[in-house]
Amino acid sequence: MSFSPVQVDVTISPDEIQRNHCCKSTLRVLESVRPGWFSKTNPLESMKSKVFTGGISNQLYGYYLDGKFQEDVVLIRIYGKNSELMIDRDLEKKNIQILHAAGRCPPLYASFNNGIAYGFAHGVTLEVDTVRDEHIGRLIACEMIAVHSIRPDGCEVKTGLWDKINRFLELGPDSFEDPEKNKRLKTLVKSKEAMRKEVNFLRSHLEPLNSPVVFCHNDLLLKNIIYNKEQDRVSFIDHEYAMYNSEHFELGNHFAEYAGVDDVDFSRYPDRALQLRWLRNYLEEKAASEGRASDTVTEADVERCYVITNKFTLAAHMFWGLWGLVQARNSLIDFGFLEYAELKLNEYYNRKEEFLALRLQEV
Repeated sequence: MSFSPVQVDVTISPDEIQRNHCCKSTLRVLESVRPGWFSKTNPLESMKSKVFTGGISNQLYGYYLDGKFQEDVVLIRIYGKNSELMIDRDLEKKNIQILHAAGRCPPLYASFNNGIAYGFAHGVTLEVDTVRDEHIGRLIACEMIAVHSIRPDGCEVKTGLWDKINRFLELGPDSFEDPEKNKRLKTLVKSKEAMRKEVNFLRSHLEPLNSPVVFCHNDLLLKNIIYNKEQDRVSFIDHEYAMYNSEHFELGNHFAEYAGVDDVDFSRYPDRALQLRWLRNYLEEKAASEGRASDTVTEADVERCYVITNKFTLAAHMFWGLWGLVQARNSLIDFGFLEYAELKLNEYYNRKEEFLALRLQEV
């Protein structure tokens, strides 16, 4: 089904919607996409709301009629303060429409001045234990492959990774007024020039690996992966960072997210055995999607994928570490962004020597 999203000229105050989920501005958006909810047969009292707390960049609310949660839910997302500095919101809306047309996500219903309204993906978000399930891992691999096969019209097939990383670096704080926070920042990033050299060093190591450039989600943390048990499939949500990128960034970033977000523990990073099994499944499913037999995937193919994936995990830590610093400077959301940046950048340095030392087998 094709949807043409509507534009609603309204701004939803984050404070107001926290006090009253069905505030006037919210109702205007909902009425534009679900006019039937406002008929005489559906009094306002029948409208229910649910607060979703998994995200750390935006505020998210779900709306539905009493008893109809399994049938029709409209999500309203309010953008975080200054998030447009990091995210091209017009591109995000285009990505949702592209992915919906390909059957990969629910539709975009409307946009308003500081957010969007869109469909709900039923299921449960993954947890640190369920993501390790081999069957669910294969489903994730299949969904990745489907997303990677999409070719948005009018987009140059070129990785946007390094432009994004450098933009995060430039948008990040030079200092904090709080002395303790400032001390922690200077320990983490001695100077932007020094970090720029580190980014260029990493880039010089990764680019020669020639990881295929595909359309990636780029933010496959556990709360962005939905498992629908009835349909036995997974879907990805929150496409704010979707863009062309290196295939192995997607893989390495996903493995890095095994650590979790609210309680980050990098001991959960999948070991070699789990990765090799996961990556073999991925390469076999990819071969099948390209019309090749699964037995064409060799041990050397799996090993090569393993080496490149772990190297790109470093880029993922760099990406989200610098992102965390931008959020620490700008966001009003109650989340420890500076602490998150510290965890990610420290893990980059902790694993840098180990991952860069991995060698590709000579063909």
